[in-house]
Amino acid sequence: MANTTAAGLDRILVLDDKRKTQEDFAFPIEIANRTPVLVDGPLGNLPEFLSTRPRGDAAVADYHLTPGHYANFDGDELVSAWYKQGFPSVLCTTFATSNAAQFRRLRRWIPVVMSPHELDPDSLMRALELTQAEIRDDFVPARRPWRALVRFVEFDESSNVANAKFPGWTDEVVAFRAADLPPELKGNLRTAFAHGDEYRCYATANLGSERNEDLYACDWEL
Repeated sequence: MANTTAAGLDRILVLDDKRKTQEDFAFPIEIANRTPVLVDGPLGNLPEFLSTRPRGDAAVADYHLTPGHYANFDGDELVSAWYKQGFPSVLCTTFATSNAAQFRRLRRWIPVVMSPHELDPDSLMRALELTQAEIRDDFVPARRPWRALVRFVEFDESSNVANAKFPGWTDEVVAFRAADLPPELKGNLRTAFAHGDEYRCYATANLGSERNEDLYACDWEL
């Protein structure tokens, strides 16, 4: 049965450095009665690529776009930038779950990360529909932004670690990469931990998130 969600998204771009993976991503798009558009490289730099209007209505992108000089940027950078431009896209990769801290800095603008094994006609259309709605500021509970207290419990720039807890969420430790934090926040963390103290501040976070790897934090208040 044809999928009727994600109205108006007829041509869906497929971005990956491997043609075989592009073809794998294209299959569920075809089953959903949409037209896959396999995007050839090289794509160049991100600002250059974004300056050209997309040749489709939505997109599916892998994380690893740099191998083989397919692109000079990664998939998370592209998907988050497209979100800010109002263009719906989905990041499809196995890399996110095992590298949650690396993806955290951009997750506010990446509504859906799914593995290739999860990609099917229904999941893809649901993901694009969710992204369309969020671009219109219509958030599902797991993605809705809230002002949140953040308590940093570990900070070590030499190992690129910044671990925190969100008292309004759960008692789980949430991993960040120290290098991804704003300079002023890193300065405050250096001072606090040099004195053996923890550090508290506020940020915008999706406190309704059901999974650690889906939690985002941005717009830090110091």
